[in-house]
Amino acid sequence: MNIEIIKSLNFIIERDSKDTTYKFALLRSVIETVQYFDHLKKEEDNMVIFPLGLLIEKWILYYYPLIENKIPQKHGENKSGSSKTLAFKPYLEKLVSFYKDKGGISVFYSDYKNGNLPEEIRFIFLELVKKLKSTITNMPMKYLGKSYYQKEYSIFNFNKDSNTIRKSDIGKIKIDREFLIKNFGTFSFSKELYVVFIYFGSFLNGTESIIYKWAEFSAKMDESKSISVEKVLEKLLTSPENERNVELSKKIYRRLLNKNGKIVCVWSKKPITEKTLNIDHVLPFSIWQNNDLWNLLPAHKEINQNKKDKIPSPELIKNRSELISYYWRIVFSVCKDRFEKEIYTNLIGLNKNLSRNQLFTRGIISLTDKVKYLIDVRGYEPWNI
Repeated sequence: MNIEIIKSLNFIIERDSKDTTYKFALLRSVIETVQYFDHLKKEEDNMVIFPLGLLIEKWILYYYPLIENKIPQKHGENKSGSSKTLAFKPYLEKLVSFYKDKGGISVFYSDYKNGNLPEEIRFIFLELVKKLKSTITNMPMKYLGKSYYQKEYSIFNFNKDSNTIRKSDIGKIKIDREFLIKNFGTFSFSKELYVVFIYFGSFLNGTESIIYKWAEFSAKMDESKSISVEKVLEKLLTSPENERNVELSKKIYRRLLNKNGKIVCVWSKKPITEKTLNIDHVLPFSIWQNNDLWNLLPAHKEINQNKKDKIPSPELIKNRSELISYYWRIVFSVCKDRFEKEIYTNLIGLNKNLSRNQLFTRGIISLTDKVKYLIDVRGYEPWNI
């Protein structure tokens, strides 16, 4: 198997647009289409082809409960007065509203599946479907993978082979899955990616992941049947260290600031004052969940806000290695035992025969290896200044 395909998926999941949930919906819907509708697949050269209507149906079913429960799906969507919203949301809201007192999503799906959508909602549904087609093909399908391949439609291609649906025909059409399959064109992607989705798609979706299977098994073992899979998942995902604890580091660097009159940002070398002092997690806490002293360094407030949860590039670590080592030495002089234990155990390995200079040199090498892994293998976004 071409490992480059796996690598590209990591990049896409972490780096492609984070403004909306479109990329997640597209990947999930393609994976489920491959696994449940393989009988509708066509092959041409090194490509596989599926009906686009299957993705449209799945997007309706994914987003229906999210819209119904007002769960934000676009960055800034819930801000007061914000005009930011999903392109198809107004149409889906009307569908949700129509079925609100009629049984909700289950009744809607039954009506749709059996081709019995009520006349008063058929036009809204058709407009929703058309908007979803436009959204899927002009947004995530167009841009997914651009961060990795540097070109549009690099993962999925939309084949412009759909039919025109006239308003005058709406009353005569049986609107169901077959209608979507036959009238909304096709999309295609490589056979290599198809193989990945066939064999690993359930792991990517999470339905066959180890943690989900663990939760499913635990719920089945509960004789009272009062524990749900979701409840077990919540407990399995509980972390013993789920808060950013930076107080000791802040105290050390504030004391250094008061003693020297100034300190500089580890990334920008910009002077830091009492008001602009932030403690940055070199390896972001959201990714590494690590409050070790070696991972906490002083940064200017503005720089830290710009870095957020990005990974400092190997080049940046190299360029700031002397300053990082300098701050490590300061912390080492204050908390020698804790610093040594943490850096040996959680960064460089249990080789306790290193001199102080060797410790810091080895620490920089190991830190560089960590950021390379997060960027090159896990696909997280590198950050430079």
